[in-house]
Amino acid sequence: MEFAKALVDNKHNTETSRNSYQITMFQGDPPHEPYFITIDNRGQVIIGPNKKTVATYVVGELEILI
Repeated sequence: MEFAKALVDNKHNTETSRNSYQITMFQGDPPHEPYFITIDNRGQVIIGPNKKTVATYVVGELEILI
């Protein structure tokens, strides 16, 4: 978990926004099988193969807490 957080904090290389919320991500390779890592507002690591799905999960968590 600490490794994933370090990648997002120090090596983030992509961003997206969902419902006007900016989400910083780390995208890993290979290009034919990318994966995306981000941290939600609870400090939990989210890893998935699809950027949109990962971002939607983060925004969904935010909407629950607001």
